[in-house]
Amino acid sequence: LTGFIYPVVSHWIWATGGWLSAFTPTEDLFTSGCGMLDYAGSGVVHLTGGVAAFWGAFTLGPRAGWTKEEGIPAHNMALVTLGTFILWFGWFGFNCGSTLTWDSPNAGHVAVTTTLSPSAACVTGMIVTRILKKKWDLGVAVNCVLGGLVSITAGCSTLTAGLAVLTGMIGALVYIGSSKLMKKIGVDDPV
Repeated sequence: LTGFIYPVVSHWIWATGGWLSAFTPTEDLFTSGCGMLDYAGSGVVHLTGGVAAFWGAFTLGPRAGWTKEEGIPAHNMALVTLGTFILWFGWFGFNCGSTLTWDSPNAGHVAVTTTLSPSAACVTGMIVTRILKKKWDLGVAVNCVLGGLVSITAGCSTLTAGLAVLTGMIGALVYIGSSKLMKKIGVDDPV
């Protein structure tokens, strides 16, 4: 994956001359003058990895003991939550580091949007889960945080604070819906 697929996809989107790149002159774009802007890798890194992981999980089939109704419960929710916060902290290096300098005004803006989106995703996930399941679910909340982080990564430098919140909310809904769909079609998602 890292040796063959990521280099191709990153060239398509991040390189001048890539057929999806916003940095390609408009007359050269296959996309009729509308290139893709992916600031820190939502599409290049996370969509590519997610598609590969889905097909890997689909091909391998579910783990022993997995059921569509229950899945396999997490063994230690405290460690799951700690891991989520560690990833969230690391995301600041990932997104803010993409500014290539800490003294630019953009780094602060990126940090704000990187905070707002997963926060909104977490709250949205908790509310939706409470409405649908009639109970609170920490597993959904922390996965919605990850969904909010992935969702904001492409636009963290250009979206306003309000749009970052909306992006996180949409990311949470996409996570909840895709998680239910994967269970329905029998794909065991270990995350």
